[in-house]
Amino acid sequence: MDKVRITVGSGGKKTQYFINNEIISRFSNEKLNILADGAHIDNNMVITTDSFTVYPPFFDGGDIGMLSVCGMINDLASMGAEPKFMTMSLIIEEGFPFIDLKNILDSMKKITDKHNIQLVAGDTKVVEKGKLDGIIINVTGIGYRYRDIFLPAKEYKVGDKVILTGPVGEHSVAVLKSRGIVEFDGEIISDVAPLWDPVRKLIDANVRVKFIRDVTRGGLSAVLNEFAFFSKTKIEIYEDEIPINEKVLSICDIYGFDIYSLACEGRLVIVVDSEDVENTLYLLSQNDLTRDSKIIGRIIELSKPLVIMNTQYGGKIIMDMPSGEILPRIC
Repeated sequence: MDKVRITVGSGGKKTQYFINNEIISRFSNEKLNILADGAHIDNNMVITTDSFTVYPPFFDGGDIGMLSVCGMINDLASMGAEPKFMTMSLIIEEGFPFIDLKNILDSMKKITDKHNIQLVAGDTKVVEKGKLDGIIINVTGIGYRYRDIFLPAKEYKVGDKVILTGPVGEHSVAVLKSRGIVEFDGEIISDVAPLWDPVRKLIDANVRVKFIRDVTRGGLSAVLNEFAFFSKTKIEIYEDEIPINEKVLSICDIYGFDIYSLACEGRLVIVVDSEDVENTLYLLSQNDLTRDSKIIGRIIELSKPLVIMNTQYGGKIIMDMPSGEILPRIC
């Protein structure tokens, strides 16, 4: 590859290839090599970082500011860490409406206040007009392991259950509608939301949580494959059990999108011990953000990493990692 292609940042196979061959090959260490949503540092500290490039910056159900803080919170939650501090870097195109910038910052402030997160450092850059699509936000989150839980876990067993906390693809479709790429009657609201509270309740209830990952770039298929590779397991997924928004599914059928590759910003894949699955579903059902949680699969072998989907038509297919960039950037 002589030039960087957009697929390098898609969250699929090209992203994994780039990370393994250009990042891990140079910077390999025991904390980085886990390739989780963050890293466990000394003294129970957990750190995560992400950049948000969604365009347009406002969409049904949220904006880039809300997206960036929720994404940071969810990445820390996926590590079993309570968010405490954050840094923020703003890269702004000259001419960006100042009222929009104020509204974006207000969105960020609202979420950080609710979760008692302090902004402790930051940076602001303005680039020439035409050099950027509006605004990019980078957020680094710092938290502490909650009740000494360590995620992702190292040990898995046959029968461990895979849970999805809600319908997939609503964020992608909301952003695509805002861009005018898809058209439909009615409204689909982005699923963007902070998910530390339901994760904390699972930990408080002593649920044996083994793995959490928020479903973002690459969608559900990418997250399931990441889990299979990390845990070195074969997992079986039941298509009939995957929560689906019927309007999102119809839009995918019309426009030819793969619903399992669409990004979310408020959904988690959670792997728990089979003995804790009923309590897990009960606890998740008590929160409006996770009330549609369902068991979508289980570990069937401790073997070569593989994701098998039992389709709604009765067959079995390999659910592979996405291989290309199907949609414009939406997170």
